[in-house]
Amino acid sequence: MPAKPVVLPSRTFATQGEATAFFKAMLARYGDGEFLNSDDEDILYELLQRHPEADEKIGAGVQAFYRQRSPDHPTSCFHVLRVDGKKTDFGYPACITGRAPGLRHGFYEACRRSVVPELMHQKQQLFDFSPSGVRCVKTGELTTIHTSEYRHTEPRFRDIVSGFIQAKNLAITPSMVTVSQDMQYQTVFTDPAMAREFIEFHASVAKLEIFKKYVR
Repeated sequence: MPAKPVVLPSRTFATQGEATAFFKAMLARYGDGEFLNSDDEDILYELLQRHPEADEKIGAGVQAFYRQRSPDHPTSCFHVLRVDGKKTDFGYPACITGRAPGLRHGFYEACRRSVVPELMHQKQQLFDFSPSGVRCVKTGELTTIHTSEYRHTEPRFRDIVSGFIQAKNLAITPSMVTVSQDMQYQTVFTDPAMAREFIEFHASVAKLEIFKKYVR
């Protein structure tokens, strides 16, 4: 049986083992009580949406992630601080091996996929205007288009998606998203008009910067 990939909106792991190693290393980078940085938070949020109890874990919405010990786990694990101040823990293995991504995850991925072409174009323009390179906003080092990433700063992408849902007063339904015919593991909007609306909303609020690859 071929290995089953773990597909997140921003990254695909070829196997569950590869995903496990990635998130195990992420957890190890932090001490108990320490909050995750923004880039680790973004991909961990995508992973959390695969949890068998994702809706219960996310609750009113995620404000932050941190590492802490828990009576339900023999070792330290990831914890969620919700926007309403409540906290809960979760194990990343359950997300990796758990259920197929749910509707919330599919809508989030469709939002991300809709803006990828425009963000790639914006990044290309930045480097076209600066042939000698663009400096990493965090380290100040010169980067090339191949050694850099164009990332959201504030608001976070997940907050942009939440803001879009609230602004449009959307009730997310399965008919809104579908698996792309071009890319087997990509989810896109069924209605191109919805994609255009999100692209416009995203453009009105998003702020992105150039970062050197692998700098967190």
